[in-house]
Amino acid sequence: MKKSILSLLFLGAVAMGNAQVKTPQASPAATVMQTIGLSEVTVEYSRPSANSRKVFGNLVPMNQVWRTGANGSTDITFKNDATFNGIAVPAGKYALYTIPSLNEWEVILYKDTEQWGAPKELKADLVAARTKVKAEKSVTTFETFNIGFDDLKTDKANLVMNWENTMVKVPIFMDSRKEVLESIKTTLKKKDAKAGDYHQAANYYLQEGIDLRKALEYTKKANSLQPDTYYMLKLKAEIEAANGMKKVAIATANQSLALAKKEGNEDYVKINTDNIEKWSNTKYKVSN
Repeated sequence: MKKSILSLLFLGAVAMGNAQVKTPQASPAATVMQTIGLSEVTVEYSRPSANSRKVFGNLVPMNQVWRTGANGSTDITFKNDATFNGIAVPAGKYALYTIPSLNEWEVILYKDTEQWGAPKELKADLVAARTKVKAEKSVTTFETFNIGFDDLKTDKANLVMNWENTMVKVPIFMDSRKEVLESIKTTLKKKDAKAGDYHQAANYYLQEGIDLRKALEYTKKANSLQPDTYYMLKLKAEIEAANGMKKVAIATANQSLALAKKEGNEDYVKINTDNIEKWSNTKYKVSN
């Protein structure tokens, strides 16, 4: 009998020792990755919820270093060198700390990512960037802390943090122009460069406002290699208009419009229609 009881106690102890109870995290982990230009920025953080509590000035003390989330440090990784609100930051992984206040937040990139929560004292030699940004009132109320990216352009975006009715934006710039221009130069030198290569190059030059004459050269080449393509003609018209060639732009847009109607692409029908109306009512310097 004793042996049976001892065996049961032993088996119970083993079971307790091997137990791996799984329950949902109060502040679940999240990862958000955003491509900016030709590079990537990744944020790993935990997402606490308000649960009917006041956030700033209560859950998150004002004017103190905050881990910018929950649990371990919130980490941000730049695949390439970046500019963080105007401050040059080398590629790498950093802890993202903040010091919230009523009208502005101080945002800090810290080289030590092994802290649990926020460190009691920030060491100056470990601070990679320290900057202040405006704290804005958001229209939407965020029950759960959220980090994301918004206002995306070809080589920049805003890192956006929302909780309760507070929103903070930090501009991030990833310089990809040199790499893109080198890619264009190398690709278009090849004998087998395709219409799509010239089209993409022309579009980049237009969007970035680099060299509108060169953009015109590229778009003409694209359309000669692949004529009667409505989306290529749409871009050609826009580049012609940007070069002050109003009459030519309208004629090209009409070609694109007719082809878009034939293909049943209502988006390009509208774009061309709007462009024709705009150029017809706007004074452009005619350079042709």
